[in-house]
Amino acid sequence: MKFFSIAATLALLSSRISAFPTLISKREGSESTPTNKTILLTNDDGWASTNIRATYRELKSAGYDVLLVAPASQKSGFGGLFDLPTSVNLTEEGEFGYPAKGSPSWGHEEDDINVWYFDGTPASCVSFGMDYLIPKHFHNKSVDLVIAGPNEGTNISPGMFTLSGTIGATYSAVGRGLPAIAFSGRLENNSFYQDDIEKEDDDSFYANVYARKVVEIVNTLFTSQNNYPYLLPYTTGLNVNLPLINEDCMDPEWALTRLSGQQSVSAGISYNETLGLFDWLDVHYDPTTKCIFGDCDLPSESTIYYKELCQISVSVFSIDYDASYQQYRTAEKVLTSLFD
Repeated sequence: MKFFSIAATLALLSSRISAFPTLISKREGSESTPTNKTILLTNDDGWASTNIRATYRELKSAGYDVLLVAPASQKSGFGGLFDLPTSVNLTEEGEFGYPAKGSPSWGHEEDDINVWYFDGTPASCVSFGMDYLIPKHFHNKSVDLVIAGPNEGTNISPGMFTLSGTIGATYSAVGRGLPAIAFSGRLENNSFYQDDIEKEDDDSFYANVYARKVVEIVNTLFTSQNNYPYLLPYTTGLNVNLPLINEDCMDPEWALTRLSGQQSVSAGISYNETLGLFDWLDVHYDPTTKCIFGDCDLPSESTIYYKELCQISVSVFSIDYDASYQQYRTAEKVLTSLFD
C-alpha cells in the first residue's frame, strides 16, 4: 500500500490522469492565491450542521471567499436527485428547527449573507447557488471550486456513488464544468453547530480536524495549479473520506485510492423476521471489485476504511460514463443485426 504527503498525493494524482483540455474556472491572469479564489460549499446534512459550519469558518480563515449554500433539512441518501421547493415558505421546519416552519424556502443568516439555506437537495443547492444566488446577489463572480461536506458518515465505494447526496452535489458540479470534491467523515453524529460553538478553538475537536484537512487539500490544489488552465482534469472530481478522529488519530496521513476494488460495497437488503421489515445490507459483487479502469495498483478506499487506518482516502472519479472503446466494440458485435 502506498502512502503519501498531501503534496505528493496530488502530484501523483495529476500525473496519473490524462491532462484533458478544460474550461474549469481559471480566470485570465489570476494568481493561485486564496485571496482571489471563490469556493461554493454545500452538503447533505443541512446548512446548520457542525461539520459544514466548521469548514466554512476554516476556509474563510485561510483567506478564501466562501459561499455556503446547503439544504434547509437533512438530505442524506438523496444522491443526485434534483429537488426544488414547492412553496415559497417552508412547510416543515429545517434541521434542528433552524429555520422555523413557515420561514422563506430560501434565505441567509441575518448576520452573514454568505451563508444560505435552500429547500432542495444537495444537487439543486449547487444550481441554486450558481444560477440564482451568484447572478442576483454576488455580481456573477466566478466559482473556482465546489466542496460538498464533510458528510456525517463515510461515502466509500461505487455503492455510495449514486446514493450519497454529498457525492451527488459533487458530480452535479463537475457536470457543470466546475472542479469539485466530496468530503465525508467517519463520525456519524448529527449535531447542530450552535451546540458546538464553545469548541471552535478546540484543535482536537473532530469537526475542526476535518475542516483543517479540507483546507490542506484545497491549499495544495491551488498551489499546485500554478499556471495550468485547470484545477482538476476536465470531467473529474475527488471523493475524500476522513477517518475517525481520536487521541490516536489527530493528524491523518493521505492515501491515493480507487473507488472500486477489494472490499468495495454495493447496496442490498435483508429481511428482518422479527420486525417483518427489510434492513440495509452491504454486499460485495464482482463488478465493483474488479479493476477495469484506472490504476489497478492502488488500494480501494474500502480497504482503508475496513482496516480502520488513520488515513484519508483520496479517489478520483469521472463523469464520462461511456464504456471503453473495447467494451463498445464487444457490445456492438452482439448487436450488429440491429444496425444493419
